[in-house]
Amino acid sequence: MEEPRNYGHQHPLLLLNEDQLIVADCSMCGVKVSTPCFSCAQDCGFYLHKVCAEPPLELNHPFHPHHPLLLMQNAPYSSGLYICNLCHLK
Repeated sequence: MEEPRNYGHQHPLLLLNEDQLIVADCSMCGVKVSTPCFSCAQDCGFYLHKVCAEPPLELNHPFHPHHPLLLMQNAPYSSGLYICNLCHLK
């Protein structure tokens, strides 16, 4: 059993390596999952691609070249309203 950071999911996650058919979407990116992937140990329907469960914590992006972008589990804002600085959508 391998447990990644579970990004707020309340149950432990299990790494599925078997070649089994999974009919589900990734709970992070929305694309269909296939093994290897992470699945909720409580079978509540929470799935993550292995790459979605283990993203880099820091990313250099050409749209924001002066500073790296940092992956945060909790938003630093207390208002609950987040607006993209690129597209200006919530």
